Amino acid sequence: MSLKIREPLTERVLARLTELEPLFSMTSGAAYELFGFNDLRKMRRWNRYQKEKAKREQNHIKKAFQNLVQADLVTLAKGRTGHYRLTPKGWIKYARSYARHFKKAEKSPRQKGGFVLIFDIPEQHRHFRDTLRTVLYSLGFTQLQKSVFFTHDQKAFAFAGRIVANCELEDRVKFIIANKVF
Repeated sequence: MSLKIREPLTERVLARLTELEPLFSMTSGAAYELFGFNDLRKMRRWNRYQKEKAKREQNHIKKAFQNLVQADLVTLAKGRTGHYRLTPKGWIKYARSYARHFKKAEKSPRQKGGFVLIFDIPEQHRHFRDTLRTVLYSLGFTQLQKSVFFTHDQKAFAFAGRIVANCELEDRVKFIIANKVF
């Protein structure tokens, strides 16, 4: 009984390669192709993957934008082809999100004056009025009366002004810059 000693794997592969060498020259690239070391193939696969990834991302953005249009959060800007703007509903949604992440400025003892916002939004727009109040609270405004708010923070005041201007409420909201509060 003879004991058969198996050759290691690498020796078997090298032996097989020497048998195949007349058929596949290493310079022709066929051996690289045979064993999966073809750089050109890898580059083509990578480029195809990048194109597919870009197309998926483009479709994802297009779908998200269609959802915004369908939810009436953005609309086509008047007289400008391909330009969109936020609707009042979109501004309120943006304001809620912005107000959550807004860093409130702390009042320093030397700070004099402040900013007052007074609004009179009719009952038929109750949801908008309540949402505006919520946003003002989130921005750090202090309620003095039901529709009168006060703040020392100039950034919050400016942002509230942007909301009012873009929601077309200039005739219903008044802004007061107070130099002296006592």
